Amino acid sequence: MTTEARAGSSSGAAPSTGADTRPGAGEDAVPAPPVGLDRTLPRAERAAGLAVAGLRIATFAQMAPSVVTAIDVSARPVLCAVTWGLATLAVVVVSTLSIVRRRPPGPGWAGADVALAVVLLLLGLLTVPEQYRTGSWVGFQSAYSLSVACGLLGVRRRELWMGLLGVLVAARLAYLLPTVASGAGVPTVIGELLTLVGLAPLAWAGTGVVYRIAEDADRAREYAARLAREAEERRARAAIHNGAALLKLLVEHAGDDPTDSRTPSQVWVQAASELNRMRAYLAGRGESTGEPEAEPHDLALLVESVAMEFADLPLDVVPDLARGVPLGDEAADLATALRSLLINVRQHARAARVVLHAEELEDGGGWAVTLHDDGVGFEPSATRFGVGLQDLVVDQLARHRVGTRIDGVPGLGTTVTLTGGREPAP
Repeated sequence: MTTEARAGSSSGAAPSTGADTRPGAGEDAVPAPPVGLDRTLPRAERAAGLAVAGLRIATFAQMAPSVVTAIDVSARPVLCAVTWGLATLAVVVVSTLSIVRRRPPGPGWAGADVALAVVLLLLGLLTVPEQYRTGSWVGFQSAYSLSVACGLLGVRRRELWMGLLGVLVAARLAYLLPTVASGAGVPTVIGELLTLVGLAPLAWAGTGVVYRIAEDADRAREYAARLAREAEERRARAAIHNGAALLKLLVEHAGDDPTDSRTPSQVWVQAASELNRMRAYLAGRGESTGEPEAEPHDLALLVESVAMEFADLPLDVVPDLARGVPLGDEAADLATALRSLLINVRQHARAARVVLHAEELEDGGGWAVTLHDDGVGFEPSATRFGVGLQDLVVDQLARHRVGTRIDGVPGLGTTVTLTGGREPAP
């Protein structure tokens, strides 16, 4: 056996790049999840934006019935009306921004919103009688500042958020302190402040959790999509490579009679089989739609089935020691790898004898399939592998924890050993 050096080999030895071909090594080659997020997170932000708008509108709806009373009892009715107008304008602007932009107001808008809430609290010292500042919508400033604090969902930088909340707490304390002397009592003031300090962090932290879940979902989705693309590429290579190798062989004998011994009839039969595989792949049938490959899941039967496709080779098949050894989802890829290796033997090895041996291992369980030929051989460490060996054999089998070892000596032949079925090392 030799290799299709630098052109896509179907057989050969351990890659000259030093890739690990032990069972399970393929797991390390799985790409890391990408960091781009563009689907679930915007939906979470849109939900947070709607929550901010809903909170502000609901607060305003509760405030509105008290506007006439507030102006009537205020010592400065004109200034009181102005504060209500400013609060109404802020509710409209913030709600519209949150809905149109599909996310909560960012740090800039949030800072302006907090600044206005602070101004309203300080103006409330002039416009709201002390007895109306707690337990009444006449003094709307307390409830309004709470809705502003709970709406700081778009400020994700912790230090900035804490600073804005601290300013609101200080302004609200200044607004409420005069009520202590008028009989509201310290417990009432403390309760008002604790409501602000308790609910605002809860809303902010809860939104952070939702954002992190959305980010994780996006990473998982992108990761799954990348793995699916890579799996599809592997299926395409498997569907095309072996068929292309057979077509190449047939093209080289294009002038031959199909019954001529120089082009064994078995090659024509197998070419038809590979053509059907390619057509099934292009039509979207078989593995590309999730249907299992029609390969035996008994190791001995699989080896015999693949060997029957190469009746033109001087092939001795020894599968008896693998009778009853079960295969899992690696069966289809193992069959593809064996076909690729045997096609390479047919094309390049010029072997007088080829032995395909399968057995169940005794030490630690598992199984081994060995393919040996006495052909021209090659030097594995000096060979750069292509699609046939690297992709269809080494990489594809490594994903099923099947290890690949290739030994070759120029002039003496090549031996390929596939080992699988072992439990991964702890």
